[in-house]
Amino acid sequence: MKQFLTIFGTNLLIVISLLGLLEISSRYFLPPVNNATIFDDKSLRTRGRSFIEEHPIRGFSLKPNFKNNLYQINSQGFRGNEFPKHFKPQDQVIVAIGESTTFGWQVKNQQSYPAYLMQYFANKQQANDHLTYVINAGIPSYTSSQTLLYLKEILSNKEIKVDVILVNIMWNDIWYSSIKNWHPDILVHQQAPAWLTWLTKHSRLVHWFIMDKGSEQGLIDIKNNAALRQYEQNLRAMILLAQENNTKLLFVEPPFDLDHLPKEGLKEFQVRYSKPFFLQQAKKYRQIMHKVAKEENIMVINHSLSLDQLHQKTLFLDLLHPTAEGNAIMARDIYNALAQIQF
Repeated sequence: MKQFLTIFGTNLLIVISLLGLLEISSRYFLPPVNNATIFDDKSLRTRGRSFIEEHPIRGFSLKPNFKNNLYQINSQGFRGNEFPKHFKPQDQVIVAIGESTTFGWQVKNQQSYPAYLMQYFANKQQANDHLTYVINAGIPSYTSSQTLLYLKEILSNKEIKVDVILVNIMWNDIWYSSIKNWHPDILVHQQAPAWLTWLTKHSRLVHWFIMDKGSEQGLIDIKNNAALRQYEQNLRAMILLAQENNTKLLFVEPPFDLDHLPKEGLKEFQVRYSKPFFLQQAKKYRQIMHKVAKEENIMVINHSLSLDQLHQKTLFLDLLHPTAEGNAIMARDIYNALAQIQF
């Protein structure tokens, strides 16, 4: 044991010495650290959004009982009117979860796709004692990591027996994948771990390795395979969570309009995505969703505003967010798909 500790200590000392030598060398041969390039903005998604508040686990959430001319959040933190505290056993409960395309960005409460979907069910209701509720659990800027955490929270709420989960999530995972100091924690708290941030700020070697590889020209169309793997992992975790709670889970195709994408592409954070590359990334993330769905025997609901229909500018407010009419069409197609299955 003593011999092992001696060998271990010697090797550890050698490693530390080599790292120290590399760090000293980097201070002679590498340019000075520019800390401004480190992404670290915990208040990014709460700043300027009066309907959003910080959340200790999910990073941020909707503010219960909030109301303005456009958005209304109920006491349970869902967008829309109040739901019954206790649903009847014969009632059907659908939870639509995701980001701003589920929440209904810049449209009124009754113009989100979950609200229209609930109205479709109400119009077709056959029996007075049987109601279908569609809960809008979309939160603007949510990632797949936050959606997974939120889904755990919803399914643990014994007052809501969820029959179907509709998952519509992708875009924010793509946005965050362009962050040079990307880490899974950024997907929830918009901050890398404290130890990584400290090292990046104080070690020129670590900073170069994470942040400054390549020229400014090289900060275009950078792939992030770790972000793609995290997205896939989160989708699989959602499916497993639904199975453990005897709940049916389905994926919904994310809405998208190519005509709103500028010719120069997009620069959400630190890397600019050109127009062809952004479309390629969107299709790659979509392929991952379909791969997971096929392997796990999960249905993917397509609709008229998906990536299969790239040119529908009049149905979108911007690149991703449908108009009220677009949400109604999306809800119609989802309703028709749900009508074909038993739940």
